[in-house]
Amino acid sequence: MPRSARVAVGIGSILIAAWQSVACGSSESHPGMIGNVAGSAANAGAAGGLNLMSGGNGDGVDSGGANGVGLPDACAADITTAKPVPLDMYIMLDVSSSMLEATSLQISKWDAVKAALEAFLKDDASAGLGVGLQYFPLQKPNAPASCTKNEDCGDSAPCFLKACKNFKQIIACDQAADCVSRNSGVDYGPCAVLGQCAKDPDYVCRDQGLPCGTNPDTGADLGNCVPHSAPSFCMNTESCDIAQYAAPSSPIAELPGSAATLVASIDKQTPSGATPTAPALSGAIQQASAWAKAHPDHRVVTVLATDGVPTLCAPTEIDLVANIAKGGVTATPSISTFVIGVFGPADAAVNAPDNLNQIAKQGGSKQAFIVDTTQDVTKQFLSALDTIRGGRLACQFQIPQPSGNETLDYGRVNVELSSGTHKTVVYYVKDAATCDPTTGGWYYDVDPALGTPTQIVACPTSCTQFQAATTGASVGIALGCTTIVK
Repeated sequence: MPRSARVAVGIGSILIAAWQSVACGSSESHPGMIGNVAGSAANAGAAGGLNLMSGGNGDGVDSGGANGVGLPDACAADITTAKPVPLDMYIMLDVSSSMLEATSLQISKWDAVKAALEAFLKDDASAGLGVGLQYFPLQKPNAPASCTKNEDCGDSAPCFLKACKNFKQIIACDQAADCVSRNSGVDYGPCAVLGQCAKDPDYVCRDQGLPCGTNPDTGADLGNCVPHSAPSFCMNTESCDIAQYAAPSSPIAELPGSAATLVASIDKQTPSGATPTAPALSGAIQQASAWAKAHPDHRVVTVLATDGVPTLCAPTEIDLVANIAKGGVTATPSISTFVIGVFGPADAAVNAPDNLNQIAKQGGSKQAFIVDTTQDVTKQFLSALDTIRGGRLACQFQIPQPSGNETLDYGRVNVELSSGTHKTVVYYVKDAATCDPTTGGWYYDVDPALGTPTQIVACPTSCTQFQAATTGASVGIALGCTTIVK
């Protein structure tokens, strides 16, 4: 019989405007100015000749928009196409035992999630996306393959020799406390000695002396439940080693070329074990960070997909796990964590959705995507992946290079939202911490005074504004005019 251990606690497309880049001409050339961004709106106006007065100017430039400033027509020159920053995902996928639980459509959560992932990987809209994959729990590399007593297991003890007598499934236990439900507090004990079916020892049982029934695949009689003599397995083989989770099962690689390898990897998985969320998330962020450092022109995020709250490997407290996600956001490079939770009605009673929301919020993605198992799990999970794929691309851009032999001047770059005849310049802010919650803004991924930027990043408010823009709206990146700051 396949391994059965104590299960873990169960747990629209976004408009992307047609981005364009506007290279701005200037009567002055400052090829040597690399890191000095204008310090105030007044200085920007004096140095660049910009009209910073609010209100319309009658020429189609909206100077009274969200940021109150528009670039004058005299600044517009050569137009190039801006490229969104390539997005890479490192997906940490839950393959704990509870993923085998049925959904309302009478397929397991695992089969539903697998179908969504494989559809996403093969989707034409995912072309150009980088995806890597790892699973949790992973098994300890030194865990014994079998055991007949607890001593055989070492740090993977105990050996699976007992099961909870009054639970409808075979749930492994070693002591009475193991049979008390984490959710309801119901006691499914006692923790009884395990038996095996006389005519097929691969099937285990609890009620010795009683018939086991028939093989569900062949219909063959399994005989009576007799004392267990065949080798069993160790119950605590799940790894808590962060380094194991940081090493990808499938390294990040660009779709569609990597799709077949990723699908084959997913198809090989059989859910089993508990939910070591903390080391899995830590490993995911480590791998994403290493990849981001090696690919500074990419945006790299982690995606934690799980049906449970932490049940194994310290820390299991949600606030401490959320701190791991926060550490990824505040690090350099910054790694955001997106969370997808697959939950049934009973999970709401133990605050599972709220717990994952806390991880997502600290991970910089505001809230978790909650997939309801009473609905179409495949459709919901695929929608979450689509949103992650689309939303981040709309708010981070590669910095265009000036034409000819000109040198890029980071103090003469502006970001502009165009909608119809109205154009609004988005203010520059120093970093994510200085984003204005009302007017938004944009910043470089690296302060030009400290290093070389590779990306222009929209603040959350501006990002939302970009994504909500009407059809035909565009974001332009203008080179050559003194940067407008708040």
